[in-house]
Amino acid sequence: MVSTCTENERAGLAAAWVMQSSFKPAMLAVALGPTRKTAEVMEKSKKFSIQVLDKKQKEIGELFGYYSSRNVDKFSKVRWFESEKLKLPIVEGVIAYFECELVGRFESGDHVIYNGLVVNHKLLNPHGEPMLFSMRDWF
Repeated sequence: MVSTCTENERAGLAAAWVMQSSFKPAMLAVALGPTRKTAEVMEKSKKFSIQVLDKKQKEIGELFGYYSSRNVDKFSKVRWFESEKLKLPIVEGVIAYFECELVGRFESGDHVIYNGLVVNHKLLNPHGEPMLFSMRDWF
């Protein structure tokens, strides 16, 4: 899951494409559709989080995957807290999260790949089981 915010708005979505893009420095990349509200807010804020949902959080995955932040305040429907460093919205119950500063973007077909420098990370539940994306499980 990806989240971002500005002073006046929060946005997030369930992302299918997240990957490590560098070891040193630690960097993560996420691919988002450029018309997504989350992409729009990320472009303004220059920061984002990657959150590892527990497989028990499928309802949260569905909320953030099936509904647009343009139409639904998703964070009003879940319990969340602010991350330590960048003050990003983090859903309660996630296994871990990574706070990233946006350092680059690359257009790739119908998506934009956003590259982020990891400035903080937190393991919250070392015994959790990560949710994995599989088309047959979601559609």
